[in-house]
Amino acid sequence: MEQLFTYWSKHFPALNPESRAFIIARSRHKSYGKGQVIKLATESFPFFCIVLSGLAAGYRENSVGKQVLCELMQPMDYFTGTQHPFTPRLREAEYVAIADTKLLLVPVMEAREAQRRFPAFAELLHVLKQRKINFLELLVALEHEETCYARYCLYMDRFGGQIHHLPDAPKWQLLRMGRSTYYRMKRRYLKDGR
Repeated sequence: MEQLFTYWSKHFPALNPESRAFIIARSRHKSYGKGQVIKLATESFPFFCIVLSGLAAGYRENSVGKQVLCELMQPMDYFTGTQHPFTPRLREAEYVAIADTKLLLVPVMEAREAQRRFPAFAELLHVLKQRKINFLELLVALEHEETCYARYCLYMDRFGGQIHHLPDAPKWQLLRMGRSTYYRMKRRYLKDGR
């Protein structure tokens, strides 16, 4: 949990002991092995989840029933098992650990109380939410690119600094291309010296 407090204090240097104590008392850690399902699409999972280490992915079914990557969470990203952090309504998405992953689970009701009581927690939520918004903006931008190569170049321009931490499979799922196409685009990108 120290990695969370280190990250948190970078964004809110005046992190007080009460905020830390609240999170320690009201949360729990859970570890998942690579490939392990964290939450099924139909499962109630009323937690605000912060990825402490590893990598988690969220999948939803598209109109033809195929599982499509909709979220990718690296350390210090979050997801919820509910529609949003402060509702008990079910989120119809499946979450999977893409690598060995350690989560901090805060019940959504406790997260709501922490946001109300502690400005430091409210600021942490703001920072985490902005990271999620940036990622969702990338997904939208990728959808507007016509070619696989244009998607790959855009991905590298916006997300390239974090690419080395990700396994290849989520990358090609994120870019909506097959494995062989992904490697062709990668070779082309490197050949073009971009």
